[in-house]
Parts: sequence; structure tokens; C-alpha cells
Amino acid sequence: MKKIIRILLVACMVVLGTQAAFANSDKVTVQEGADLTSVKRLAVGMPLYQQVDPKAPDKAMLTQIVFDSSRVTRSYVVSYDAVAEGIKTASNVDIKALDRRQAAKVFKENAVHYADAYVILTVANNSRTTFFFDVYKSGTNQLLYSYEIRANKNEGDTVNTYTTLCEQFYKHFERSAEEQLKAASKKK
Repeated sequence: MKKIIRILLVACMVVLGTQAAFANSDKVTVQEGADLTSVKRLAVGMPLYQQVDPKAPDKAMLTQIVFDSSRVTRSYVVSYDAVAEGIKTASNVDIKALDRRQAAKVFKENAVHYADAYVILTVANNSRTTFFFDVYKSGTNQLLYSYEIRANKNEGDTVNTYTTLCEQFYKHFERSAEEQLKAASKKK
């Protein structure tokens, strides 16, 4: 009987330890005074990303991954391509043809016409890939929300890994907005 209990105990420790080992480490920061509940439309900005591994997704593919991963959220997400087309139609400026800095400036100036806020992904792909998502209020460019997620050591720079990390961002962003809404309703 004691032997069976020991075996079960060891098995439980292995299962629980494995789950903890494979969880991506993340960190959420909601800026003081930021109202996430007012964000109904979120635009995707061009990521700050340098492709290191030739097998990893390129910048255009990563932009598409960030948009496609929004399927896990109930929020309305506007793709970078849709915003770029809107800017091209409205002001005859093709931000896809501009250099990175000019394109970012024009995007930030015009994002208010397409969404309440926009998200910019910064990728640090050193020894472990880390995604930094920063959500800014359109028009004022005020930082509302930051989310950092780090891939595990055994996860490569693949489409699946990038998709999983982006999906986690949307889930946590939505969860943070719901927590703000619950806190506001408790105060009333």
C-alpha cells in the first residue's frame, strides 16, 4: 500500500512539474488610469522585428500572424493591411513603401480613424524569443497596456510558436479589460 502511494505521489509530482516547465512566462502591466474597457477596435501595427533564423517567419508573415491570432478574442481587430489601404485611399500615402520610421509616424497619426487603440509588437529573439506587446491609445499615443511573454527554451522560432504567443496576448488583454469592468461595476 505504501509503495502504491509513493508511486502515485511521484507520478503527480512529475505531471505537475511538467506542466509548470512548459508554461510560457509572461508579465502584464496595465498603466495607471488606463481604460481598457473603452477599447472596442484594436489596430495591428507593423512589428519591430529582425528575422534571425532563416526558417523563422519574416516580418510580413509575423504581421499576418498577429492579426490572425486575434480569432481567440471577441474584440474587433483591424489588420495592418486594412489600415495601410485606408491611409492610401484617404491621404494618398503608401506607408508600405515608406521606411520604417516614417511609416510608423504616419500610422500613429492616422490610427485614430480606424481603431480606438493600436498594438505594436517588439520581438527580442536572442537565446529565448520574447514578445513585447504594447497597446497605445489612438490619437494621443498614450501607453495603456504592456504584455511580455517569453517562449520556452525548447520552442523554436516557428509559425506555431509565434501564433501561440500572439494568442496569449489577446487572451490576457481581454482578461485585463474584463477585470477592469468587474472592478468598475463593484465600485458602483
